[in-house]
Amino acid sequence: MGAGHGALLTAAARGDDEALAVLVRTYHDRVYRFGLRVCRDGDDADDAVQEAFVKLARRPEVQRDAGVLAWLMSVVRNACLRMLRPFARERQPLGERLGEDEVPAADALDPQQVLERWELVQVVHAAIAGLDPIYREVLILRDLEGLSGEEASRALGLELTTLKTRLHRARTRLREALLRRDVRSGRG
Repeated sequence: MGAGHGALLTAAARGDDEALAVLVRTYHDRVYRFGLRVCRDGDDADDAVQEAFVKLARRPEVQRDAGVLAWLMSVVRNACLRMLRPFARERQPLGERLGEDEVPAADALDPQQVLERWELVQVVHAAIAGLDPIYREVLILRDLEGLSGEEASRALGLELTTLKTRLHRARTRLREALLRRDVRSGRG
């Protein structure tokens, strides 16, 4: 965390509404992506994210904490888990579509390469979505959202050793799922 971020956290904790608004803008997209992946429903993710930021506004001691992102993701995760009803959910694609800024430039790849990359992304997302929730959450926080081990363990309420074990198992299961897919499609 830079000095500017620390000053922002301190100002938000003192009740500076503009600093709190900057925190919301800073973290909203990452927290929403995580919520969408956990809730698997855009409306539920919106509700969970809104709940997290409302709680953040009422918790100056959390605003002051450098681990505010992990705290927000923990609140979102818990809200999503409360909303999830396994019998009412169908498996949906993981996350949202990539934004234009996340797609390789069209002139950098030929159409076949673009198609192959798109298919690979779809396969990986489907394999991640197929993981058990305890493994999917850890993998998303560490590998997709880039949280540190400490931040992810705090967000999930896990001991760091448990998180590391789950992350190892998640990566192994993801690799196995991708290999099984390659064997079935004749690529392996």
